[in-house]
Amino acid sequence: MLDELERLVDLQQLDSEIAELEAAAAAIPGQIRAMEEQLLHAKAALDEATAETEKLQKLRRQKERDLEEANRELKKRQSRLYEIKTNQEYSAVLKEIDGLKQKVSTLEEEILVFLDQIDAAVKDRAKEEEGFRFKEAEYLRDKQQRGGELREIQGRLAKLQGARKGRSKGVEASLLQQYLRLLKIRAGLAVAPASGGSCEGCHVALTPQLYNEVRRNEEILTCERCGRILYWKG
Repeated sequence: MLDELERLVDLQQLDSEIAELEAAAAAIPGQIRAMEEQLLHAKAALDEATAETEKLQKLRRQKERDLEEANRELKKRQSRLYEIKTNQEYSAVLKEIDGLKQKVSTLEEEILVFLDQIDAAVKDRAKEEEGFRFKEAEYLRDKQQRGGELREIQGRLAKLQGARKGRSKGVEASLLQQYLRLLKIRAGLAVAPASGGSCEGCHVALTPQLYNEVRRNEEILTCERCGRILYWKG
């Protein structure tokens, strides 16, 4: 193979590896952010379940205070019965007692309902907390793993970029410029193999004469369709 062509093929291989690693490195922060989002959703669900439990417990405590107050009032009214002198007042106090008894009964029922709701809310919160702890451990483990992968990729990139710098120095300046221009406009593939009578870069058939010339690997030839530099890898 022509030395210049061989250098370009090697350079393309290095650039392809570099591009692949750079894409992998660029994806890692996004992957970590996605994991953070999942953790935040789990934390939000836990906070919501905690708030619901606390709200129900607060309402239950208020109902219990109301019940205590109603019972105190009931006892006061009942004790007054022994001090009342008139039938009219006696009847009025009895009516108040009946009202307070009904209030006590209603509050007791409401407290029982709250206890059932609190029991369900506590179970729901425990479930959400378990899910959050799992997500948190998963996030910390995966974040550390991604960080290790990123450091490994960065190390490999440094080596490849060093090798690329040395390899590009061996390419004639105008040919290197042509290569770099193609690399930019052809999605990172400036040098493409030819096989089966076609350019593997654009998959368009080459003329028989051009294809035969490419197979010799004796000169710099380009695809008539996409302009990529061609070589024969057979």
